[in-house]
Amino acid sequence: MTSAIARREWSVPVGRRIDGAPWHIRFVELRGAAPGPATAIVAGLYGDKPLGSIAVHDLELQLMQEQLKGTVLLAPAVNLPALQVGTRVSPDHLYLNRRFPGTPSGFLTDQVAHAVANVVYEHSECVIDLHSGTPNMALWYSYDAGDLELTSSFGYLPVVVDFRPGGQVSATAVERGLSGFLPEFGGASLPSPAAGVEGSLNTLRYRGHLGGSPTGPPRLPVIRERPLFLASTSGVLQASVSTDSVGSEIPAGRLGWITSPATGEVWEEFEIDRPGILLMAVTTPTIVNPGDFAFMVGFPHDEVEVPGAS
Repeated sequence: MTSAIARREWSVPVGRRIDGAPWHIRFVELRGAAPGPATAIVAGLYGDKPLGSIAVHDLELQLMQEQLKGTVLLAPAVNLPALQVGTRVSPDHLYLNRRFPGTPSGFLTDQVAHAVANVVYEHSECVIDLHSGTPNMALWYSYDAGDLELTSSFGYLPVVVDFRPGGQVSATAVERGLSGFLPEFGGASLPSPAAGVEGSLNTLRYRGHLGGSPTGPPRLPVIRERPLFLASTSGVLQASVSTDSVGSEIPAGRLGWITSPATGEVWEEFEIDRPGILLMAVTTPTIVNPGDFAFMVGFPHDEVEVPGAS
């Protein structure tokens, strides 16, 4: 038997398009019959990460069947201008998740950040900034924002500590006295939204919204050292590791290399000197240019237990 859940949906207008209509950022609030905490789950901050948005929609369907306590605020697609064109960068050439808390009179991206921040920080105590990979990039880790127990409650993903860029929606929440973290999952050859859904359910259990025990592995690697490999030259990126291996341990050695399509020369190589966990990889072979993502590897220095895991 499920409890009655009150569902409220509304949208917040931002800016005005050339046809005179504003962008509408949609929010859904699920309120359980019993009192409890308030948690926000936001996705779609980058337009090339649609899998996170799908996970939030699937999560809502799951929550409607649960005995929910407190309130869960869902915002599946907050960066509509970028989602419409499918790009990481918004049409005004800014990264939304570096602009929080935003401003009502700045660039369009700043206005979006301001509108989202006003709702999310007002209606929640904790923010899960749910990200996914892209159609061509797989990711598998969570960024901690200072509360390792909370971040590890998501499960499934290695936890990266001591990295908190300014302007993120979750990091800004922490600066304002709330809590939050940023999980990244799936993408490329890992197209299922399941980890995003199950991980969010785990954190909602941890926070007291739901009963039951967490799913997934009982312990997670904790990572401080996580070299990010970017192309420094144009060419064809080839790889010794594939997106299928993201989230798994890989041996020391060559990760990939960039070849000149004109001459066949190898212009750049990427390698690691010891085993690590592949946190990010892109679909290869692919054309890259200086600054494009290639790989990210994590070297665990500790482990953390998922709260409530047996």
